[in-house]
Amino acid sequence: MTPEKFYENFNLIREEIAKVVVGQEVAIEQLLAGFFAEGHLLLTGLPGLGRTLIVKTLAEIMNLDYNRLQFTPDLLPTDIIGSEILVSDKFGGDRSFKFYKGPIFANLVLADELNRSPARTQSALLEVMQEHQVTVGGKTYYLPKPFSLIATLNSLDTEGVWDLGEAQADRFMMSIPLEYPDEDEEREIIEKTTGFGRHKVKAVTDPETVLAMQQLAKSVPVIPSVQKFAMSIVRLTRPEEAECPAEVKRTVRLGASTRAVQSLIRGSKVLALARGRQYVTRQDIEFLMGPVLNHRLLLDYRAQAFGYDIEDVLKAVCKAAWERSLPSVSKWTNQILKGKSE
Repeated sequence: MTPEKFYENFNLIREEIAKVVVGQEVAIEQLLAGFFAEGHLLLTGLPGLGRTLIVKTLAEIMNLDYNRLQFTPDLLPTDIIGSEILVSDKFGGDRSFKFYKGPIFANLVLADELNRSPARTQSALLEVMQEHQVTVGGKTYYLPKPFSLIATLNSLDTEGVWDLGEAQADRFMMSIPLEYPDEDEEREIIEKTTGFGRHKVKAVTDPETVLAMQQLAKSVPVIPSVQKFAMSIVRLTRPEEAECPAEVKRTVRLGASTRAVQSLIRGSKVLALARGRQYVTRQDIEFLMGPVLNHRLLLDYRAQAFGYDIEDVLKAVCKAAWERSLPSVSKWTNQILKGKSE
């Protein structure tokens, strides 16, 4: 796999998705960046915006095994990971337990309306997301490669939903919001979906190609100043950090973990290749900052009193991170100029 082939495949995938999904270009680019960074993703927004369609189409384009899990209040962990069942041999004599795999054993799994189930059911995904395996009856069963879990969330303003636990939310690389389409996009959606015609997509990659693209993305270099910029963004979300902005100290109860830095770097490496570069820039980090952080920050009651939301906090953090990185940029520029003069 070469960077040029990665760029070609990435854009072929994006073009195929555009045949079925109208608009949502930014969300789709962020979704693909997270997928090729081997991350698990959250799709947020109201029903009817095409979240399920996007994931199903993605699986078809990449020729991946796909399963969909509908989360409900009565869903059990065994409905997700599978269970051991006592079976008899064909003669009805010896009995033994046999493990029957659940729908989580697929390359791409859609956990639809994840927050419709309580913590007991959500916790079945913790080992799946972190170790890519399932342990039942003292035996470990590994998930296929590649593997990615994409979950949809319903608004917490609606009834019958449960918050994700901190450990659960932190295992999701990004939370990507889907917005309402504009008037022209909505008109195109109506024309495409209310007649006889249906656009079909074709498979342009396969699981082996996906794995090769994921491996190539890991090799993209990140210069120290860009890495420091990503670290600064995450560290400045923590109220206990001495240099964090006043907005963070006043409104943030829980900042982002080290997983957020890892997610920023990994996603930005994919984004660089997808945009025809073999290096990561601060603009790549800034583009993914919102999806990586907006589900990891926990605001306290003072945020509403001050009139702040996550977006306001992230703007203050980004501004402070840029100011914090300016000295290192100046030092690096001076070294280059000094080298040229010599």
